[in-house]
Amino acid sequence: MQSRMFRRLFLLSTAGLAGGLPGFADAMDPTAAPAAHTNPVTYEVTQRITVTNRDVSALDLLELNLPIPLDFPEQEVGPVEVMGDRTFRLRDVEGLGMIARSIYRQGALPTPGESKSLALAYRLTCKEFHSDAKILSARSYEPYDRRSRDYRLYTKSEKLIEADAKEITSLAAELGARTNGPYRFARAAYDYVVDHTDYVSPSPSHGARECLVNGKADCGSYVALFVALCRAGGVPARPVAGCWALGENQWHCWAEFLLPSEGWIPVDPSVGDRGPQEREHYFGNLDNNRVALAKTFNLTVQTTDGSRELGFVQVGTWWWYPSPGSTGSQMVVQHHFFGKKAPD
Repeated sequence: MQSRMFRRLFLLSTAGLAGGLPGFADAMDPTAAPAAHTNPVTYEVTQRITVTNRDVSALDLLELNLPIPLDFPEQEVGPVEVMGDRTFRLRDVEGLGMIARSIYRQGALPTPGESKSLALAYRLTCKEFHSDAKILSARSYEPYDRRSRDYRLYTKSEKLIEADAKEITSLAAELGARTNGPYRFARAAYDYVVDHTDYVSPSPSHGARECLVNGKADCGSYVALFVALCRAGGVPARPVAGCWALGENQWHCWAEFLLPSEGWIPVDPSVGDRGPQEREHYFGNLDNNRVALAKTFNLTVQTTDGSRELGFVQVGTWWWYPSPGSTGSQMVVQHHFFGKKAPD
């Protein structure tokens, strides 16, 4: 259960959710469609990563990466302007995301006191997602196609999402023994995470297993545990690394699980830990005040030299390599995300 000391939640403030927070009663309207995207809001967004060479006398290479948001049912991304030197775009090998990259080599590297930046600018339209829990929980679902790409990709164990860890498989078996069907299993996993996790930032836990063992985590590890439990229980699920669409550096993570014939259903366990209404609402409903930057915690891109694991790219990633005999060791990075509502 999330500590009440942390409660600066954008979307519930008067300056937060553009278009207003969807009413909890509206999301549960029994006359509504089982699931629908509604109420689009358009934002203008800039992202930036800046690296400053404090005292390294000579560099061989500097690499900057930023996640580029993609189109999903809940968001539509306009043309993305990439601003920087020697920029290009790379896709994840599984098609889960895209990055912009700048690489600096001899003749273009920052000397002590100089900086290099990579930035993105774009407009995107975000939509609310509403689903009806009564309808979805009462339905019978066809078995998953275990040969499908989505099933294989989103039920595997991976870094931070240790679906094959003994503690997680054991708990998933307990949840499965008292639930029936993928929707109810996902709800049981969500409730377990909310009931047994306290919000702490920065997180003392890194990934699903540590979150389960420690019971303390930030939004990313809440999500990792939910996704790992779903995967261990045979329900495809994936994390979403992103940001609140309004304001500066409001990083956040949430998740989705896959229902046969219905598609991806969003959940937000850390926001759901704020109280009873939030718990009900953020299982199956989503506001229109967030940007999905990558629907994975482990991005791997293909380069001319082979594949490169980038890992968690939410705020951007960077590498630098000193020249032989170089002195100094301080390279400093700054991450920046800013979003505002687009003019009508």
